[in-house]
Amino acid sequence: MTEYKQKSKETLLDKIQKILAKAEGTNHEGEREVFMAKAEELMAKYRIELWEIQQHEAGKVIDQRKPIVVDFDYKFAFETGPFPDISDGLWSLFLAVARHTNVVVVTYKQHYSGVENTYKSYTVPIIGTESDLGYMNLLFSSLMTQLIAATHPSVDRSVSMFDNLRKFRECGWGWDEVGKVMQEGGFLADKSRTAARDTMIRHYRSECKRLGVEQNYANWKTFRRNFSEGFASTVSQRFRDMRDVSVKVEGNGMSLALRDQDQINREFMSEMFPMTGGMSRGGSKAVAKKYDTAAQSAGRSAGAKANITSHPGAGLKGRKSLNK
Repeated sequence: MTEYKQKSKETLLDKIQKILAKAEGTNHEGEREVFMAKAEELMAKYRIELWEIQQHEAGKVIDQRKPIVVDFDYKFAFETGPFPDISDGLWSLFLAVARHTNVVVVTYKQHYSGVENTYKSYTVPIIGTESDLGYMNLLFSSLMTQLIAATHPSVDRSVSMFDNLRKFRECGWGWDEVGKVMQEGGFLADKSRTAARDTMIRHYRSECKRLGVEQNYANWKTFRRNFSEGFASTVSQRFRDMRDVSVKVEGNGMSLALRDQDQINREFMSEMFPMTGGMSRGGSKAVAKKYDTAAQSAGRSAGAKANITSHPGAGLKGRKSLNK
């Protein structure tokens, strides 16, 4: 891969991460949708570029099993980062994607650049083949996009006002922010902010009573945290199931090849990053937090529906060559 192509890939991924951070940080629904659309556009461009690179290299004699080390910006995993309410879930999701793509995360060298060999804020070295690292970047960006979209719903004019209100309230949103977003989305836009909010409250409560809908919702921070944890755990289980199926279909040779590549990566890690101290924990500090079973269940349902196969032909498919 040429140096220009490598920088081009890194630039695209960096742009995707920054745009997703902007989507998380804005309170304006229209802006959030624009940012999310742009992120998806760049991800599509990344897929095409990575595919072109792989096609170009297909005729070359290269060591497809040689591991390399790259730096990964994982500020998303901290409560001081851009995604504080889902940081724990994102860290779990990140580790699950790494395991799935046969990438090793050097968790005892956090905030350390494996490329520049120096301290670097919110950085963790990751190790794998070039193909698997590219697959991991793409897959994690895709799943993070899906999780953000699920925990930050938008107004849908194709359904009723009640259905929209229920969606926001079940995500733990307060009435002030619900009324604001709903008006921006076109509902009761001719009324004052206060009048629109009060009308929505009355409408919602009367419909809940008529339909027998329970109105016992968690705070939005509690909802997002528990939802993201449920989402990550289910996606992780789906990855394990996929690996089990792949081993059964490919036979013992596939299983041995995957373990062999993992061992190669770990030996490379030991050479590059000899352990001189204890292991440190990634993500935000563990503290006692509120638990919402409904949010966990909703997250698991969303994780069961998440797209975990969108990739440009790398990753698991690429590993078939290891048996040859």
